[in-house]
Amino acid sequence: MDLSHRKTILRKISTGLYIVTGMTHDGPTGAVISFLTQTSMDPPLITLAMRADSSIYSAAKKGNTLAIHFPSRDQQDMVASFFKIKKIDENLINGYRYSLNERNIPLLDDSPMILEVIVKEIVPEGDHHIFITEVTNTILREDSDILSMHHTNWHYGG
Repeated sequence: MDLSHRKTILRKISTGLYIVTGMTHDGPTGAVISFLTQTSMDPPLITLAMRADSSIYSAAKKGNTLAIHFPSRDQQDMVASFFKIKKIDENLINGYRYSLNERNIPLLDDSPMILEVIVKEIVPEGDHHIFITEVTNTILREDSDILSMHHTNWHYGG
């Protein structure tokens, strides 16, 4: 297989950018994910992939609950700040304000749309494991176009 061809083709897959937050034993955490799709309407299931060695993976396994944030197209800086968690204060993750929901999951105040989910199943294949989650709550603060990989100069996949 020509690896440069594989990379070129795989980077053509439509890729949204999402911030997932959860709670670890050390406190709030978050990460950017780019694989997310709806896989069922009844019940409402969302399937996503997370790197197996990440803190958000640990939070998902520990607490079984997550929040998936849908950043708007003009929130690229916010998304970039979640590539690596650097600083968590009482109500800030990397400088972005959050509040805790009733399940103790951080919800970013600036996110226009949020899905709260519970983990139903984990498929441990590859370096990013597949999480099948069920939507338990929705927050719609603003109906906006979400940030996708093709809106940035970032690349992922291949």
